[in-house]
Amino acid sequence: MKKNFKIKAKVWRWPGDGGWHFVTLEKELSKKIRDVYTKGFVRVVATVGKTSWDTSLFPHKLSQSYLLSVKKSVRQKENIFEGDSIKLAFKIV
Repeated sequence: MKKNFKIKAKVWRWPGDGGWHFVTLEKELSKKIRDVYTKGFVRVVATVGKTSWDTSLFPHKLSQSYLLSVKKSVRQKENIFEGDSIKLAFKIV
């Protein structure tokens, strides 16, 4: 399985305290990743624009997909806001 991916996804905010922002991977891609990485979180290095950061893909049972968090510092550097569609690359590490 390849380890480098490029996606386009909409940024959304987790309801409740903390203001965490995520993108949701497509179900088909999530299934391919889950078939290889069968246990919980999957460590990745994500990149938006010129900014890269270490994070994980979070399994999300309700959507049957993985979520990828977009850190506040990344959103500020790249001028990303809730509801924006972003191009994002990530590498499984």
